Amino acid sequence: MPVPPRPIDNGGLLDPRRHGDGRAHTQPNRRWDGSPITHRPWTNPHGRHIPPNRDHVTIINNTTIINNITHVHRGWDTRDHNHSWYYWNGHRLAHRYDTFGYHWWGFYIGDSYFWTRYNNGRHWWYDPYYQRWVYLHDGRWWWQDPFAPTAVYVIIDNRYYRYQDNAGTIIVRPDPTTPVVAPPAEPAAPAPSPDADTMYSLDGTRSIQILGEAKEAFLYDLTATDPNGAAAGGKWLASGVKSAKFVYDDKHEADGTTTQVIRQIELDFEDPKTAAVADLNGERKIVISGEERSADLYNLDDEEAAPAYLASGVGEIKLVNAETANEAGEIERALKLVIVSAKDDAGVDTLLLFNRDGAPYDAAAPQPGEAPSAPSPAERMQQSPAFNELTSGQPGW
Repeated sequence: MPVPPRPIDNGGLLDPRRHGDGRAHTQPNRRWDGSPITHRPWTNPHGRHIPPNRDHVTIINNTTIINNITHVHRGWDTRDHNHSWYYWNGHRLAHRYDTFGYHWWGFYIGDSYFWTRYNNGRHWWYDPYYQRWVYLHDGRWWWQDPFAPTAVYVIIDNRYYRYQDNAGTIIVRPDPTTPVVAPPAEPAAPAPSPDADTMYSLDGTRSIQILGEAKEAFLYDLTATDPNGAAAGGKWLASGVKSAKFVYDDKHEADGTTTQVIRQIELDFEDPKTAAVADLNGERKIVISGEERSADLYNLDDEEAAPAYLASGVGEIKLVNAETANEAGEIERALKLVIVSAKDDAGVDTLLLFNRDGAPYDAAAPQPGEAPSAPSPAERMQQSPAFNELTSGQPGW
């Protein structure tokens, strides 16, 4: 997901009531070579005017084009309201300075065209249906509510979503506002519920949707290339979920840079006595419940697997992920270790280590038909190489 924009002050915000709308501009009748205009307005297949898409954004946000636009603005004779044509960076652009004092730029790409304003260092596009000026930021189109400057909305699939950055988790919720002018009819598609939250990770690899009256949370892998593949489908995490949050680790790269990678997903529930942590792939979930704060691990890949009891008196859960290379040489991350902070029978805080299936992390594999033995918390900490690596600050996974 994009980086959220900072609020724009009223002096830099385009408002149709004060700065006009799309009707303030007139189109040229002739092309750059004097022949009639044959390009069509940029619309979707159903005739709906839509903002420039990702490919268009790459063109209009090019540094050369921005610099050239800025140069034209600075030297323009404000008495000249005629159309002018330019050929920059392999693309045709038209320009007009309107009678209200605004510069308009038309981009004629393929057999289509669209016009934007370039004002205060931003491209602006006028939405004729919601009658809003939206602006380009970090590759997406945004609208800022002039009556609530901290309320910003991002356009996703031609719909407006209220955008909120919640400590590294991007939350978007559909804008329930009805358009002022109805857009052209399109095939019926399920409109998102105004109460449906979608949460995105900062790196754009995962999203979570909370849907329906049951408040069911589904995890989506946004890196999946096959839209019909299993990885692209939502993985059920839990019901009764109020909100979700992505939690990150700093990863130090070989070139000295640091990136944030998802460590775990934390779920808050309508029931205040319940909380849960899930791994980044939605394969395992640890639920903390009740006054005793009892933690149980669930295998989300196996509905018939019984939950594994971990501990009571749990205060915190931290997941540790391992990186491995698949057959294609791509790095994959998956849950390796569950660290549980809990109070023992004497009320002393201790750390308990479990593998991804809920067994003590350093316990020997049991023989067939033999129940695994559980060493004491102290023995686990003293004998565990995993714990020693964690406390050294240099985990080698």
